[in-house]
Amino acid sequence: MRIESLLIVAASFLGLTSAQLAGDNGMFGSPVTLVSSRDVESVLKEDSSDSLSVPDWFDSTVAKIKSWADSELKKIAWDLVDDLGHDIKGEDMYWNFVPRHVATLSHSSEQRQEFEGRCFKSVKIHSYPEEDGSLTIEATYKHPTSPMCAEYLILGNSADFDMQYRFFHGTETYKWTSGSGKVYIFDLRTSFSSAVEGIIKTADFMFSHDVFEFLKRFPELTFDKRADPGIPDIKEDDIHPGDAVLVTYMVGSSASIMWVSGSVASHSVIFLRDPGTGILHAVEASAQGIHKMTFEEFLKEDAGWYNNAVLVPLKEEQRAKFDNDAAWKKFVTDFEGNDYGYNNLVFSAIDSMDGNYPCLPMDDYQTCLSWEFVEVLCGLLDRVSPEMANLLFLQGYNHRIGTTGLNMTEIVKVTELMYPGLSGVLPALPEEDQWEYPIHHDGKPTTGPSRVCSALVCEMLRAGGIFGDHEVSCTEFTPWDIYSMDIFTTPTYQLKGQKSITDHMAESCRTQITADSYYERAPHC
Repeated sequence: MRIESLLIVAASFLGLTSAQLAGDNGMFGSPVTLVSSRDVESVLKEDSSDSLSVPDWFDSTVAKIKSWADSELKKIAWDLVDDLGHDIKGEDMYWNFVPRHVATLSHSSEQRQEFEGRCFKSVKIHSYPEEDGSLTIEATYKHPTSPMCAEYLILGNSADFDMQYRFFHGTETYKWTSGSGKVYIFDLRTSFSSAVEGIIKTADFMFSHDVFEFLKRFPELTFDKRADPGIPDIKEDDIHPGDAVLVTYMVGSSASIMWVSGSVASHSVIFLRDPGTGILHAVEASAQGIHKMTFEEFLKEDAGWYNNAVLVPLKEEQRAKFDNDAAWKKFVTDFEGNDYGYNNLVFSAIDSMDGNYPCLPMDDYQTCLSWEFVEVLCGLLDRVSPEMANLLFLQGYNHRIGTTGLNMTEIVKVTELMYPGLSGVLPALPEEDQWEYPIHHDGKPTTGPSRVCSALVCEMLRAGGIFGDHEVSCTEFTPWDIYSMDIFTTPTYQLKGQKSITDHMAESCRTQITADSYYERAPHC
């Protein structure tokens, strides 16, 4: 569930500029740009991603960004005398470099917009199209809050983006020539130096440093360590086919999944019994692919890691109708040996136009991840690593609009034609279970279904008859969706750790079985 595969390149905003975008004023007449796009792309394109797995590529990219921030960006920050924003400390610094979306500009007409910045009470944006197809953007800064506070504006879309800064009141004029699509305006909500420190702290977190600190502050979860966690005394006879396990790993990627999905679990597993041998297996989709392991192997897995695993049994009436043999046949025929579902991983978290994106505690949750920001990040990743972009989201976006082989900028243009003014609808278009992707089966290239852990659990429940005639889109499922369905019973059983999956989770947004659905939200949700 690595929505962070998009966020890891967000740090590039802090220094990226385009040769196509120029300003006419800076600090004491100096240039307003910080770092060129060529510099950043050289950092991220240093190695080819062709031979790297997604986890290895992810780790390599995070390491490059951290090194870049710790050297070049720190040097730039040292030269900027920006005295505001340093009050963001400690756990609030994670992801503090994610900017706030404040305006959207169009090439089709003249527009005027205004917002309150970090350093100026009023920032007015005036844009108008030129005959040559470019867009002129005037930014007027008024009512500064401090003479030594810099406003950092980011202008961008899927084709390009640029960061400018302003210390003094007045007007700057920019000419945007990179594409004819919408241009988004973002405002960095902390100082440049604080954001650079935030990049470094977030990179360390993604390498699993200070995970408990992040969980306590962001999703507000506390995991108390025990001196003697003990050994689970559950027996194999106590577990039945169709029972699920919700797992939490204390690593940066899992903690990020919990934050963006609002869940205490970051991974899900389901138990099935081999009809031929009678052996009980834990079935899962993980970074190692879609595979099975015996119950004993599952309990021993991740020895030495702090993790939390909760057994969630099916209700008696659901257990009685669960067809283990049908689910097992579906598993070994369609899924076992396939790759993990990286192809639609992003869409399990980014699945709405707005209102469902994670927000940051640094400014009382006023700054949130936005589709506009995601669109720009997708464009950046498409430019620096087209193979990885194709794997992670381009194929999924193409499926949604009925196209093949389009890059991110082309996808945005087609979406605008299909849904005028609603490019943000793209991630909200649901994934369809019948879509196929280029994958590997037992190491050999093929095409087939792409499933993450929770989607696989859903598939097994569906194959086993749990949903009856109800239509369920398994590829849309997250771990939270799994344990929110009214098909499991309590009490749950703690296999590892000590954290219940249901403490105060979604108390006001329960799911319920109705005549039409096994998965229906309360009316106000």
